[in-house]
Amino acid sequence: MLCYLSWLSLNTGDACLLPSKTQSVVELHFLCVAIITACCHPLVCLSTRVVVFGIKMVIRVYITSSTGSRAVKKHQQAVVGFLEANRISFQEVDVTMLEEQRLWMYRNIPRDKQPEKGNPLLPQIFNEDRYCGDYEDFFQSKEDNTVFAFLGLSSQPSVKVREGF
Repeated sequence: MLCYLSWLSLNTGDACLLPSKTQSVVELHFLCVAIITACCHPLVCLSTRVVVFGIKMVIRVYITSSTGSRAVKKHQQAVVGFLEANRISFQEVDVTMLEEQRLWMYRNIPRDKQPEKGNPLLPQIFNEDRYCGDYEDFFQSKEDNTVFAFLGLSSQPSVKVREGF
């Protein structure tokens, strides 16, 4: 479950939202207490009022661990590195070892993205079952600063507040 921790600065009035891979609201509350303790100015923790926190989509990056192509290796590293650096949760799927996943990937790449000869180059990126694109599409979305839209993710997490607290 991906929860979001929120707090309000009493000095500046700024509200902050922090994604947190926690298992429960109780863990989220303890994280909030730790942040308040470490902070040098007064904060009000709103985490006990935050309930949702939406459904997390799974980004899948289809890669190969066995390739002689430096370009493919660099492209895979670039995509994975970017996702890790930006704390975007994803799953690597190594099609070298998983025949069924490789076939699924090939079947789910749109025809207009299929090469005339051979197989599509890796990495290929999906959000659940929705095809996002290949490395070239990913690179273009980075250049255009539209990676979240490319991945089908909201750049601002939606948080619902439960009434009655």
